[in-house]
Amino acid sequence: MRTTISIPPGLAYGADEAMPDMPESMSVDDAIYHTVHDYPGGVAALAPRMGVPSSTLTHKANPNNTTHHMRPSELVKLQHISGNAAILHAMAAALGYTIVRATPSQAQGSMLAATTHAQAEFADFVRAAADPVMRIEAGQGSTTPTPNEVRRAQYHAHEAHAAIDQVVAAMRANQRPVPKGD
Repeated sequence: MRTTISIPPGLAYGADEAMPDMPESMSVDDAIYHTVHDYPGGVAALAPRMGVPSSTLTHKANPNNTTHHMRPSELVKLQHISGNAAILHAMAAALGYTIVRATPSQAQGSMLAATTHAQAEFADFVRAAADPVMRIEAGQGSTTPTPNEVRRAQYHAHEAHAAIDQVVAAMRANQRPVPKGD
């Protein structure tokens, strides 16, 4: 059995050490700005749904404004109303994490169904990851994975993660109760 340990970059690297390669993502401030301004109808349509004046929302979404800020509850409400989780992803990326949307379990509490589903999702991921490797090894087309191939593999990786979480949830739901102490 192998063990992996993840250390947050802020704790693992000194000021003069290079950070590991991580994909660049949008900053949290930029994610807030784009979530607000990309909403259909813009600030004028979003502000009433948020329950704030348009001018206040504009100031809170402005990355250059140092006097107005969004509270965590407002950030959650903004993402819920807009259907855009870019802020959550930007926060996670800033801390070295990724976010995977939880998909509802289809196993209805069955550990066997959840485990079988997880195996099928993992097989889909392996197929998505292997297809570009097979193509590259056969000398067909580009010698690197295409953006679509990467997106496909990433999608199946997320689905496999969610399915694994569902196995653990089914196990937790079916576990024997802990005996009560005297």
